[in-house]
Amino acid sequence: WPISDCTSEGIKTVLLLHTIIKDKNSHSIGQERLEEAVSIVLGMHNPNTDGGWASYEQNRGYEWYEMLNPAQVFGDIMIDYSYTECTSACVQALVKFATKFPNSAYTQGAIDAAIAGANFILSDQEASGCWYGSWAVCFTYGGWFGIEGLCAALELKEHLKNRNEMLEGIKRGLLFLLSKQSEDGGWGESVEACSTKEWVPCEDGSQVIQTAWALLSIVRAGEVLRLEKDEQSLSLLAQSDTSAVDAAKFLQKRQCDTGDWKQENISGVFNKSCGITYTAYRNIFPIWALARFSTYCQ
Repeated sequence: WPISDCTSEGIKTVLLLHTIIKDKNSHSIGQERLEEAVSIVLGMHNPNTDGGWASYEQNRGYEWYEMLNPAQVFGDIMIDYSYTECTSACVQALVKFATKFPNSAYTQGAIDAAIAGANFILSDQEASGCWYGSWAVCFTYGGWFGIEGLCAALELKEHLKNRNEMLEGIKRGLLFLLSKQSEDGGWGESVEACSTKEWVPCEDGSQVIQTAWALLSIVRAGEVLRLEKDEQSLSLLAQSDTSAVDAAKFLQKRQCDTGDWKQENISGVFNKSCGITYTAYRNIFPIWALARFSTYCQ
């Protein structure tokens, strides 16, 4: 069945390929098919509840349904809740679509839904500046999506009425991540954080995948802070740039001679207690993070 964030990531990928592949004779997914995908994403939006996106359908039911949860292992499984990760992916995709196709019949709806989604992300941010990650471990992952979603919303410019709030949310999320960086330049978070809903350091120290998520977040936030002129933003930018350099060095140091990275602790999770090892993560995210960092440094 269609999934909100998977569909959104597909939209993002297609639009990225449009900018890379210049051959007019190559097969490409056109505007009409992208509009069909946007229609699916908009159909799963929750404009009348919290403004966010769940994974595969609109919010149906109430939180008290969890009292009837028959599972003794899994948490929050009775209804499909809105998630920062799903919402962020949808916001990013809709912003990119609206930018690429400003005259589409779907553009205004995409803009309105993206702004509502960004406001959900703000509301889901905790007082410490973190976001709880529901689909991977944990605050490092949630922080990446929270920052990415708010940064994407800032691209809407004149459509956005609470830009300063979005910017402050990015800064608070960035400060939280910076506060969790280890002396070796990496980040390490235990899967236990998913059930305790508090930061739990990994017993084995810094982890490649979580460090990559943090580096992706820091560089994306840095791209936004570079455009600001106030002293606070520039001071935070200097701090985050130093952090990014240390994170990149950590990832490079951990890379094997073969180009691979070793498989480390559990990084995936769902329903708070089911840990999953995605073996491709150890290569996908470090490559992505180092590539983004390299571009950022140019």
